[in-house]
Amino acid sequence: MKFISFAVAAVATTFSAVSARPVLRRANSCAFPWVANNTDNVVPITPSAKNAGWAMSPDQECAPGSWCPYACAPGYYSAQWDPSATLYNGPGSMNGGLYCDANGVLSKPFADRAYCVPSMMNAYIENSLSHSVSACQTVYPGNEAMIIPSVAQANSNVSLNIVPNTYWLGVSSQFYVNLAGSNATQCVWGNDDKPVGNWAPYIFGGGQGPDGNTYISVQFNPLYTAKGYKVSDAYSVRIQCESGFCNFPAGGECKCEGGKCSVDNGCTVTLTGDAKAKWVLY
Repeated sequence: MKFISFAVAAVATTFSAVSARPVLRRANSCAFPWVANNTDNVVPITPSAKNAGWAMSPDQECAPGSWCPYACAPGYYSAQWDPSATLYNGPGSMNGGLYCDANGVLSKPFADRAYCVPSMMNAYIENSLSHSVSACQTVYPGNEAMIIPSVAQANSNVSLNIVPNTYWLGVSSQFYVNLAGSNATQCVWGNDDKPVGNWAPYIFGGGQGPDGNTYISVQFNPLYTAKGYKVSDAYSVRIQCESGFCNFPAGGECKCEGGKCSVDNGCTVTLTGDAKAKWVLY
């Protein structure tokens, strides 16, 4: 889903390091300035790899003269991106996060915004399985790798980042949801010999439309089925209304159970106004 949103004015300022620590610099990259469990709700991604914590591929550095996306905790979204990026596809679609200038100094494009902002907080995963499940959000704007983890522990819940319609170009959030027994390490760009990341069995989507309603969805991942993995072997998922008015497809339900979805190619539920809902894994 892609929705048109209002433009937001940009104010560029020099990045102030977290907790008043000095900005770290290396000759050929901008260092990641956060540690784990910081008050900005920024989550380091594979910090021991070349990306050093940035929401980029593990072998990719935050290089001078480029934009460097970062990940936020479950239920939060990154409120920083290139204000001049106006293309869904092409160079602009990669320009999320902070700007690393030629001198290795980071800049924050929207000075009046936090780094991570609470999402709509109106949809979450309820995992009734006996094993954990990781939902892997794609980085967008960014390289669209599914590397931002939200892990629902066994018999527990986790919030998902459902973005408002003021998010970059009005785009929605997308999550690749792994098999039972998965954790944050399975939020990777994988390959067809193992069904994790972009080969995970499910894709969840969510975002607020220009009408103010929120749209959440579930479908089987076409890559998973095309490879020959059996969706009937995966757990089942249903979207369940928690409060308010949720508009379901014809038939009054939205679920994927026993290898078949209640609507061909997946289904979408509309959360009207302040309604809340959940993806139930069972």
